Amino acid sequence: MTTTDNKTTDELDDIEAAGLSAAEQMRAHIKAIEHARDTQPERLAKARAEAETAADWSRIEEPFSEHVTALRAHTRNGDPTSTTIALPSMQAKAMYGVRLAFDALDAGEDPDRLDEVKSRYFTMTGGDTGLAFLIFAEALETIASLVVPQMLDDLEQHGNNYDARVMLAEARVKAWSDRVGNHSLAGDDDGGAEQ
Repeated sequence: MTTTDNKTTDELDDIEAAGLSAAEQMRAHIKAIEHARDTQPERLAKARAEAETAADWSRIEEPFSEHVTALRAHTRNGDPTSTTIALPSMQAKAMYGVRLAFDALDAGEDPDRLDEVKSRYFTMTGGDTGLAFLIFAEALETIASLVVPQMLDDLEQHGNNYDARVMLAEARVKAWSDRVGNHSLAGDDDGGAEQ
């Protein structure tokens, strides 16, 4: 056997070893995925229980109302009125918005749980739609600027799904192309007929 032949044999041995190593890595990766899938319900239940405990303690130790200031309203001329406007501190608005975002995301597709989350936050704000709006807007910003981009990046990098961002843009087109008048509430006299 010549030196060239030995080198070729050595290269083939390296390729074969690399192939075995890749197969072992693939098996280990599949095993990790199966383990994550199989243990997800238990891990999810634990995380949800921990979140509820943390939320309960937060409500006791630091009620939302402690972070709201009533500011006196003024007329256009700058004269004070007897009306006040309730505003949360910037930190409270941000923290409760993040909490709402993750409470809503955890509720997922369960409409009863989602209604419970919304009701809890409206109750927390004393039914003040202005306060609720500030927190809901912060939650939406958290989802749009933090959660969704990370999920889309993960889908693209690990799932090779480069359609998700396009589908969101297409959903936006559909949402803006539709018209309120095309839909009716149950019990409308016109039966939802288009005009």
